[in-house]
Amino acid sequence: DLASKTDTQETSFMDEHAASVERQKLVNSEGDDNYDKIMEEVGFGRFQLFLLLLCGWANASDAVEMMGVSFIIASTAECDLDLSDMRKGLITSSVFIGMMAGGWVWGSLADRHGRRPTLIVAMLVNALFGGMCALTTSYQEFLTLRILSGIGVGGSMPIVFSYFCEFLPPSRRGALLNLLAAFWMVGALLVAGLAWAVLSPKDCSYPDGADLDTRCVFARTHECAHLPTIFGALTTWRLFAGLTAVPALLSSVLLVFAPESPKLLLRVGRVSEAHRILRRMAAANGKTLTLDDEVSLPLSTVRGTRVACMHVITDLFSSLQHVAVTTKALFEPHTRRVTLLLAGVWFGMCFGFYGLLMWLPEFFKSGGVSTSFDPYLASFLVALANLPGNLFASWAVEALGRRALLVLSLAVSGASVFSIFGIHSAVGNVIFSCVFSGVSVAAWNALDVLSVELYATQQRSTAFGFLAAVGRVGAILGNTLFGLISGSNPALPLVLTGAALIAGGIFGALLPNTKGMPSH
Repeated sequence: DLASKTDTQETSFMDEHAASVERQKLVNSEGDDNYDKIMEEVGFGRFQLFLLLLCGWANASDAVEMMGVSFIIASTAECDLDLSDMRKGLITSSVFIGMMAGGWVWGSLADRHGRRPTLIVAMLVNALFGGMCALTTSYQEFLTLRILSGIGVGGSMPIVFSYFCEFLPPSRRGALLNLLAAFWMVGALLVAGLAWAVLSPKDCSYPDGADLDTRCVFARTHECAHLPTIFGALTTWRLFAGLTAVPALLSSVLLVFAPESPKLLLRVGRVSEAHRILRRMAAANGKTLTLDDEVSLPLSTVRGTRVACMHVITDLFSSLQHVAVTTKALFEPHTRRVTLLLAGVWFGMCFGFYGLLMWLPEFFKSGGVSTSFDPYLASFLVALANLPGNLFASWAVEALGRRALLVLSLAVSGASVFSIFGIHSAVGNVIFSCVFSGVSVAAWNALDVLSVELYATQQRSTAFGFLAAVGRVGAILGNTLFGLISGSNPALPLVLTGAALIAGGIFGALLPNTKGMPSH
């Protein structure tokens, strides 16, 4: 009958569609295998080292911008901007609010318009609004500029990993991505050293236990935290805020000299341009690469990055539509489980790690270390503790695998948080913070590698941006809660931090391990 015939036709259509999808997956897989073989022929050498320094500096710039605010709220900015504990919590959350919006949108724009130009614009946004923070005169202005600066940071972080990954031979991909992640330590050391050099010499030695009003009266009376200049006295925190924007500005300039991702160019049909870049890479590494003109990758639904004669508003609307489409694709059956598990890991890590780490300078200044122990030196030592964590991660990411490193690091860092209840000395607090920082950075390195390797080229930046946005929600909640409850119940934030990190480790244990897998 007619109904039976219709059902048969629908079944046939669904079977044909499923077969078509499987055929396309096979074509994509074959194309990705070919690209990996080409990258192995290009090899590892001067080109990748050059790009590692450029992308690494961009990653370090983000660390400077993100962590710089934690030193600002612990300075006399609390008096100049009238910062209560709640306002401090909102300010440390502000950069994550911007990153939540920026990471999602910028990542999709990078998949559509190219990695390099989108990364340059994101770094410029970071530098512009971050530098303007030095000129603010009110809490509201500072908060707004921090959010706008965070939009730039949120764009550069997901793009830089996707971009760098597509220039790497598979045999060295995990180790090199881990090295890229290690540049976060460079930024952490830079901003802590900058705070130590700029803020510490002119720091106000407040009486122990002084509240905000007492500290502000003391600062005005003793005229501390000011540097004499030909233009008059300059507040040290303003100088510090301006200097933290310089690395992002320098990064945007240096990235002009980098090429576009050849893998993305192949995906959008710009074959000759991609081949030219691949040959340049091989030549820089001292090799000769012969490419068949037919060598290409299956075209993605993301078309060329140059759209001629298109009105700006139309292009923006089209780009926003692309954000929605590519984000929806992350929840298709073959990627849904990975996306949800990674989102759980990102949320737990950002809630716990940033919730605690962004408050450490304030914790040290408010009595976490004794007045005989320079709180800026304490922050510098915590940043330096990333070094052994990165060295361990460089070995473990290949020896143990990405997933095992992630789960192990999260379990240890989560458990270590509870040890602080037995610590009653300044030196003990600093040692705990160093251990927490060193172990946590290994987890971050593993998560960065997994987040890049578990998605295909045409989804990679969008996925990283979406996951980063989920993480920012966790960071916002963590920092806001810490600001609200740290004064009345200092133990509760630590309990929440440990629980969030351990929960992230449980989600991570359910992820596939990407060690030895071909890139997509």
